[in-house]
Amino acid sequence: MNIDQAKEKFNSLYTELTQSCIKIETEQDARFQVIDRILTEVLGWQREEILTEPYTDSGYIDYLITSRGRSRLVVEAKRTSKLLIDTRQPRMAWYKVGGSALESAADGLNQAKRYCTDKAVLFCALTTGFEWIGFWALRTDGTPPSEGKAIVFPNLESIQQNFATFYDVFSREGILEDLYKTYIYEAEGLKISHNESLYSVLENSDRYLLTKSALFKDIENVYHSFFTSMSGEDDPDMLAKCFVESKESKEADENLQKITRNLLNRIDIVNSAKGIELQNQIRNAVELQKGEFVLIIGNKGAGKTTFIDRFFRLILDKNIREHCLLIGVDLANSNGEQATITSWLTEQLKIELENGLFKGEYPLYSELQGVFFQEYKRWKCGERKPLYERNKNEFKEKFGEYIADFTEKHPNDYVMKLIKNATKARGLMPCIVFDNTDHFPQIFQEAVFQYAQSIYRKVFSFIICPITDRTIWQLSKSGPLQSYENQAFYLPVPSTKDVLAKRIEFIKEKAIEDSEVSKKYFTKKGIRLSIPNISAFAVEDIFINEDYIGRVVGWLSNHDIRRSLQIARRIITSPITDISLLVNAYVIGKKSQISHWQIKKALLVGDYNHFYQKDSNFILNLFEVQPSNITSPLLRLSILRLLSDTYSENSDAEKNYLYIDDILNYFEPVTINRILVKEHLKALLDYRLIETYDPTDGNIYELQRVKITPCGRIHYEFAVEEKEGIYIGQMALNTPIASQSYLVRVRDFLKKKRTRQDWVVIIKLFVEYCLQQDSLYISLPQKQIYDSQRKLRERISQRWT
Repeated sequence: MNIDQAKEKFNSLYTELTQSCIKIETEQDARFQVIDRILTEVLGWQREEILTEPYTDSGYIDYLITSRGRSRLVVEAKRTSKLLIDTRQPRMAWYKVGGSALESAADGLNQAKRYCTDKAVLFCALTTGFEWIGFWALRTDGTPPSEGKAIVFPNLESIQQNFATFYDVFSREGILEDLYKTYIYEAEGLKISHNESLYSVLENSDRYLLTKSALFKDIENVYHSFFTSMSGEDDPDMLAKCFVESKESKEADENLQKITRNLLNRIDIVNSAKGIELQNQIRNAVELQKGEFVLIIGNKGAGKTTFIDRFFRLILDKNIREHCLLIGVDLANSNGEQATITSWLTEQLKIELENGLFKGEYPLYSELQGVFFQEYKRWKCGERKPLYERNKNEFKEKFGEYIADFTEKHPNDYVMKLIKNATKARGLMPCIVFDNTDHFPQIFQEAVFQYAQSIYRKVFSFIICPITDRTIWQLSKSGPLQSYENQAFYLPVPSTKDVLAKRIEFIKEKAIEDSEVSKKYFTKKGIRLSIPNISAFAVEDIFINEDYIGRVVGWLSNHDIRRSLQIARRIITSPITDISLLVNAYVIGKKSQISHWQIKKALLVGDYNHFYQKDSNFILNLFEVQPSNITSPLLRLSILRLLSDTYSENSDAEKNYLYIDDILNYFEPVTINRILVKEHLKALLDYRLIETYDPTDGNIYELQRVKITPCGRIHYEFAVEEKEGIYIGQMALNTPIASQSYLVRVRDFLKKKRTRQDWVVIIKLFVEYCLQQDSLYISLPQKQIYDSQRKLRERISQRWT
């Protein structure tokens, strides 16, 4: 539920309560008629999360609301005749908890506070259903609860007028994000965090685009063409032929061949059987079988869609392929609305089936007659026999009207008839692929799977759904896969190096075969280049033959081939890359000697003279803090360290994820504000250094689960383990800091030509500053679970200071 849906629910309830004759006299009336409904229908709490009348040492709690096994909110209910607010102010307002405006509510507030103490709940609500008071019962900021502010909604009208605030303070979403703290801090005029003026060594005027020579610009155009070709987005032949095979994919190929062959054998038996009675008997037997429902499982970048396309076009035996009716439905083209997905899928299948079964743009009357043959036969020999014998043209016209009406009013049944027609009348195996379902939330995916399963259960068909392993975990635990039959095949993500190598080889071969593809590119300097010559210009040397660089590119892109190509292009077209070495290597026919130092700097700075965060979609400054929320510059690294401790390639993949709530709890004893941790988690998520359990959910909240990605692991390696100090050196110049002495010393270094030793000193000064700031804002408890955090700081100190 989102806030807009919640507002619609509240408006409906408000109208019902203000215009009906419902009598609400007792506390039980208020709970049943109003409070229960506001909590569940408006505020989004699930009924299984609400405990009523649980016992505590202080008595029985009216409502104890929990989430993920932890108590989150106490709600104390009172009868509507009970006066809670000693002011007739009709608008939402903030009052001192122990002040005169809330004297009549004092007993209820104290009662709720005792329950909060018993259950370790920080926030609570006192309500009659019409009046709502929210206050921070257990505070850890040094302010006594009685001296703090309570938010008061004196009536339903005030809730309606300030619904966004009401929702933020009491809703499931708001409570899990501790939004009430933000509102209370603002109402009390307090600052949430320390604010300082921060400055980076480099100012905006110090950054500029590097000049590119005419030669460089010409060659850059060649690389633009090359990497565009490498993406293969408009070349399905490349994607299919460059698929990186693995042991798992080969096994999947073999098994899918067997499945397809067996399904077609069943159809062949039906269509080749002799004798009407035997044929009908076998046909009925086949119809009781559901065909197959197959899941192709693999993370993003595993090539699930390419695998399926390649299987039907290149792998599957030609004789079998000719008897398959391949129908593809790309869910990425849908609007993502769960309410309309069933009708959208039906319409797409109708279009694709008609295109596959009929030669024209639409089916002819005679073809539709075949699809509706059973009905035609009944009309002809049954109820409409007199009409058929009297006037065949009128009979056909009436039957055509029946088909049109049926198709319009029962589109799903029409689709089932088309699938049956493909199997029974044409001997074709309908192979239906529901692709890209994992682009959407779990509830949407469930709707698609249920639709696909309805086809599988109703008609003889071969259903294929490519999904990610995370989707499998989600749906197998709480979704339709718990009860659905399926066969599953897993595709591992190939290395970026292997994918690039295959595509380069494909382009080179294609260029030789096809003169149109191999058209020449000429530079103004008279160097003649063709697609095959690109390998001489460092692409293979840098990204294929260098294992380390191949790993860096693959990890930074999280093995996404499109992002890998963007990163590779950024490196190869950066002015930092010495173009003269590339040209010399081409001229003399030798391997280009581009250093790791150049490649890394080209990756970091791109077309600029220094790293520029706004120019980089792949690199995140791990040391950056915000002036309005200043904290340790090692916080992002600390979060990655925690997630790295959890990560293991050999364990159950689901165990690699940590709840945000657990991360917040881990850093709370370290004296880091929960809101600050969330902000830095969001930055890590936005730059793909971490990923959520549900890849479609880009929000940070307590019940969200995240894990470190390859991109996060290579960032951590850059910051902590990199020998050359390229990454940390660039961050030293760009990270906003508070130390003026540091700024002066480093800016002095920048005024002269810098040596390697100068860079070592700059990094040393930066690391010393980070460690000093870290000691101000972070205090690591002497517990074993924080040992890796201490080792992180020791490692940085030993490496650079």
